[in-house]
Amino acid sequence: MATEPVESVLIVGAGWVGRQIAARMAQKQLHVWLLDRQQGVSEEAIAWMRQLPEAQGAETDDWQSRVAVAPPLSELSADSGRVADLQVDLVIECVPEQLSLKKRVLRQLSETFPPPTLIASNSSYFVPSTLSQFVAHPERFAHMHFHVPVLSDTVADIVGCDASDPTILEQLCGLSKQIGLEPLVLRREHPGYVFNWLLQSVLRSALELAALDVADPADIDKSWRTITGMPLGPFGMMDQIGLDVIEQVLSNARWAEPPSVSTERLMAVLGEHTKQGNCGVKTRRGFYDYAASEP
Repeated sequence: MATEPVESVLIVGAGWVGRQIAARMAQKQLHVWLLDRQQGVSEEAIAWMRQLPEAQGAETDDWQSRVAVAPPLSELSADSGRVADLQVDLVIECVPEQLSLKKRVLRQLSETFPPPTLIASNSSYFVPSTLSQFVAHPERFAHMHFHVPVLSDTVADIVGCDASDPTILEQLCGLSKQIGLEPLVLRREHPGYVFNWLLQSVLRSALELAALDVADPADIDKSWRTITGMPLGPFGMMDQIGLDVIEQVLSNARWAEPPSVSTERLMAVLGEHTKQGNCGVKTRRGFYDYAASEP
């Protein structure tokens, strides 16, 4: 597979996340097409972009001119001139976290846009090997996951599966840097990547406390903010992400098979350090070396 830089992107799903991805890419000189099964949603997304303040990091004042509404998928086919007119280098699937929906959309997209067009998913929870089976020529498929709010975030998760050609990971890393994001490339696929996997434990615990009526959401958030110094608590974070997205992720998590890690394996990670007397800040060394930063 070639490794030319991505210049034109089709984002499928113009909802809250998809439109933010489109705006960020357009602000960084990429040409972006928006496609949604309801064309009015794409038009609404472009209207939303027009309301964005100029201080969103745009490199030129006319960045919004680089975003356009694509024809409906039903009007596109691999041998139609309309697909060629789009000149798309990369298609990013950004539809809701429903496996049946992603299956249908990815199949249609991969048939409509043959190689060398790259295909990526922004899935928050499904792993690439679950979705790659729905993609024709899966060697051109991987995940590029954005975090909300996309316009101010600084990291993108990049991961493939056994079917992925390594060069697509290189291209997605290059694209991440082009739009001002640090690519975090996973060594292997994992539900929720890194941050989302950590976050889901916190959010689930917060929901459990509320469900058990231990404390109300405001007090749970107050405890978290006061002790950690973070500006948002778990419920504030859920509001930022979107409660419908959280609901979908939790629903899908019931059917996913998370990696099973025994307590012994967790203890072994700690034991690599404690057996040498490295217990953290108090011994000046733990997972990090604190002695090196001392005057």
